[in-house]
Amino acid sequence: MKTAYFWLTPQGKQLAEQLQAHFGGMVEPKADFAEAVRRAFADCDALVFVMATGIVVRTIAPLVQSKASDPAVLVLDQRGKHVISLLSGHLGGANAMAEQAAAYLGGEAVITTATDVEHVPAFDLFAKENHLTIENLEELKYISGALVAGEPVSLCTAFPVEKNAFPETVQIQPFSETPRHACAVAIADTTESVAAPHVLYLRPKSLVLGVGCKKQIPPAHLEQCFRTFLQEHHLSLSAVEKLATIGLKREEPAILALCEKYRLPLEIVADADIQACAYPFAASAFVQQVTGLPSVSEASAYLASGCGKVLTGKVKYSGVTFAACRKTIEPLHWKERGQ
Repeated sequence: MKTAYFWLTPQGKQLAEQLQAHFGGMVEPKADFAEAVRRAFADCDALVFVMATGIVVRTIAPLVQSKASDPAVLVLDQRGKHVISLLSGHLGGANAMAEQAAAYLGGEAVITTATDVEHVPAFDLFAKENHLTIENLEELKYISGALVAGEPVSLCTAFPVEKNAFPETVQIQPFSETPRHACAVAIADTTESVAAPHVLYLRPKSLVLGVGCKKQIPPAHLEQCFRTFLQEHHLSLSAVEKLATIGLKREEPAILALCEKYRLPLEIVADADIQACAYPFAASAFVQQVTGLPSVSEASAYLASGCGKVLTGKVKYSGVTFAACRKTIEPLHWKERGQ
């Protein structure tokens, strides 16, 4: 975690240096304070201020954008008695950082997040701990509000969960069933909707897509095929972990452009692994002639997913093929606050 420390008084500098020595990061110079904060807000995972909260609020106010992307912001008095989690308590990790810093300094963590104060489930934290992507963050307030009010929430999941670890207010049911409550959390890698007034969709990185294409295929065409493939098979883009292809296509410009645009890693599957694989892929004489392999997209998806569940065989478009497999996901867990 990249952390920047800011101070205004000699005592504040001493405490910032003490924290930096223990937790890592960099203590910023006092000069050009506002500009240094602006740079750190864009570049760092966490900003720690040893000064009055009002100064911090006025300085960062123009920089705040979204709880999904803002860094953690902590504020301490120069004696380290109080460690305030000011911004990005869950997704940014400020609440956990405040507790760690307070424990180290012998001070008190000041946390005002309602779910933490009331010790009720926080699904943004659950998503972070289980590497789930929150697809519609605006619904989180309704889910959290219901739980804070003591109302139950349906957890509709297509993936295994450790049921005994969840609080009683979170009522687990299969994704295919209609939610029993007005607020629901849905965990799936497909785009089927859940019938409830308020639904928070969480996506595991469970999908691996294999891709094959003709040489020098236009990037715009490949991207259109990619989006069409996802739409036709009701697969969530948020659930795609990576693309996979064969060594012959490792430098294909359109594939590299697609990975860059959607920030997806590309896994190159070894020819020998495809040749040795016993799975009955839909072989193609043309592909065999061009690549020396019986399959490209389907074999790449299957092997790169750890021999996961085949969701689609090879799907053909003009000069492009895609296939999708689902990785095995470890049971999702609920971590009690303070564990």
